[in-house]
Amino acid sequence: ARGSSRDIFYVDHTGFDTHSNVDVRLISKFTVMNDALKAFVEELKALNLWESTVLVQFSEFGRTLDPNTALGADHAWGGHHFMFGGSVQGGKVLGHYPSNFEQGDAEGIALGRGRMIPTTPWDAMWKGVAEWFGIPASGPEMDTVLPMHKNFPPERLYGKNDLFHLLSPNTEEITS
Repeated sequence: ARGSSRDIFYVDHTGFDTHSNVDVRLISKFTVMNDALKAFVEELKALNLWESTVLVQFSEFGRTLDPNTALGADHAWGGHHFMFGGSVQGGKVLGHYPSNFEQGDAEGIALGRGRMIPTTPWDAMWKGVAEWFGIPASGPEMDTVLPMHKNFPPERLYGKNDLFHLLSPNTEEITS
């Protein structure tokens, strides 16, 4: 009725600024989030919409991996994101996993107190998601959606084929 083949919905779940008692707070926050996501996925499946849905979680900043004196986590760089959906190629961790979390590591990305320099750009995941939405992989549309994507080598960005099982051209069936 609206003429839209894909929609974007944004949900905000606050309270993750965990400068103290991070374990207790995260258990509570994750329980609420897991219950909500489980119910949402069950409803999408019941409505036969799961295969055409992708959910993306992100945070605007990272946290230290080591606790502070109040058993909390402080602000840091980078962040951890996850995505899932019926057509998502799940079960993978993308990006670079550090070989050492101690300051002075050979890669030069561990700064101490669990602060890590990001190695994967914010645009990496969003490029493939934008392509899934129908934005061409290169050109003015992608430049508008992700104006910084050209600042990174292509091997640091994930395309639609890296993130999703593809729909066959003439049907709605998923091909692997």
